[in-house]
Amino acid sequence: MTKTDQKIKVRRINFGHESEEKRHYFRDNPIMTHFMNSLHTVFPDGERLFIRSVKYFDKEIQNPELKERVKAFIGQEMQHGMQHERFLQALDKMGLESTAFEEWYAKNAYVSKEDKMSAERLLLTPIAKLFGEKAGERMALSATAALEHYTATLGEVVLKGEDYYMEGMPENLKQLFLWHAAEEVEHKSVAFDVFQEVAKGNYAERQLGFAFASFFLAYYIGIGWVHYLTHDKELTLEQLVKAVPPAIPVYFNLLKDVIGGALEYLKPGFHPDQMDNDELARSFFERYGSEFQAKSA
Repeated sequence: MTKTDQKIKVRRINFGHESEEKRHYFRDNPIMTHFMNSLHTVFPDGERLFIRSVKYFDKEIQNPELKERVKAFIGQEMQHGMQHERFLQALDKMGLESTAFEEWYAKNAYVSKEDKMSAERLLLTPIAKLFGEKAGERMALSATAALEHYTATLGEVVLKGEDYYMEGMPENLKQLFLWHAAEEVEHKSVAFDVFQEVAKGNYAERQLGFAFASFFLAYYIGIGWVHYLTHDKELTLEQLVKAVPPAIPVYFNLLKDVIGGALEYLKPGFHPDQMDNDELARSFFERYGSEFQAKSA
């Protein structure tokens, strides 16, 4: 395990974002707003996958330092899911049917009693049947480690380009996304270390998890984006057309930067701690320390 002095801390903060009333809150742009709404909706159940996948191997962790990091990782992910779900209440009040989409997503993306053909089950069931239950659990952890690399990369990109990517975002929602981004950087290597050191995952399994995670992430964020655009009954064709030109350069740059960082995962000797972004998280929490302390639950 590559050592890092980045401390993983669980922060319980009341952002006050659940009462947002402006429909197109991000630069008055429906395309950019509904992309963010999709992230709000897919994050909570994604966090539950991360927690579940790491917990598969919790009892096998012998390293006390890693065990403590896993505990903090789970605490952070629980807070992320809770905070994003609170905002769905505001979206429901706007008639955007956020809770309904979240329920559909949870059923179709993850293992559930109701849907035996969920995306997670389609990945894990054949592997478990061919190679055993532990191989299936290891593959879930592999996908989690890959998704954690994506979120840490996204976190780095957004923290570095805060003025560019967060311009026009309401302050409470800006703080929420940057807080989430900084904590993703803090715990960027936890799932990877459990996969590599405890689950004994190999390079082929790591890349299979990365391929699945890449498709999984793009597909469901895209579906959520379409859901919000089509359920926005106040959105006119004229507004939609006007929203396209200012959105294109933002998402082109975001995609370019995230993909560039994500592809580092393909290197055989890669480890998340090689990402030189710890200072971004530290400086963010130093900047907002007193304000977050006042908002702490």
